[in-house]
Amino acid sequence: MKDDQHLGILVVLAVGLFVIGGVAGFGWAVDRQVRGGVIEQKALAERRPDWVYLRNIPRHVTDAFIAVGQPSLLARGDLRPEADGRTLARELVHQVHLLPNSLSGEAREMVMGPVLEKRVPSDELVELYVNRVYLGKAQGAPVYGLFHAAREYFGKAPNQLTLGEAATLAGLLLPPRIEDPKTRLGALGPRRNEVLQVLLRGNLISEAQYHAAVAEPLGFQPGLDQMPFSRPATWGERPPVIRLPPNLRPVPDDSTATDQGA
Repeated sequence: MKDDQHLGILVVLAVGLFVIGGVAGFGWAVDRQVRGGVIEQKALAERRPDWVYLRNIPRHVTDAFIAVGQPSLLARGDLRPEADGRTLARELVHQVHLLPNSLSGEAREMVMGPVLEKRVPSDELVELYVNRVYLGKAQGAPVYGLFHAAREYFGKAPNQLTLGEAATLAGLLLPPRIEDPKTRLGALGPRRNEVLQVLLRGNLISEAQYHAAVAEPLGFQPGLDQMPFSRPATWGERPPVIRLPPNLRPVPDDSTATDQGA
């Protein structure tokens, strides 16, 4: 009987050690993935001339992106998950590791995201996010990061972006994301205003700043290839009016007609 008890204890200990070893091994593997993926890419990207340091851009630019990516960071300095579980860390893991939009991809995000948060301070994580985030396509080519988005869409450096322009770029990230801004011009203004409202509610901009940013003309001009989307109001001639062909124009209802049989 005693031998059976001893054997049972040994089996339980063996199983416990196996589980502990498995968990430790899994944690080590995940940490290695994060270090060899996101963190290694961060170290390489910081050496590039298109790397944007947070200290060199206006605070409203950073706040606009955080307002979409992880609003809780605007009120607290530590990283906390959003109501839907999305964080900057999870977004970076998803993009850098090319995770699929599936349950398996989401599971890997949930495991790797917290590891990245522990490895990288929150301010550096935000900096990596604005430099790495995917911001749609311009001329059919993907645009990654604030440096290229500011130039492709507005023809200026990141440190020259106005509050309205920063909110417009961040608005591309609102779900569902805008892949090609040139094809969704009508959605850009409402999205910009939604980002501005988050900043206003968080007391990060004043009422005056909010109304001034909302009043900024978007200046997006469809049909002009190889040129920035936004320009000073005095730039060039007014673009021609674009109309639908007659066969595609909607036919208005005849308000004078009466229902048959009325």
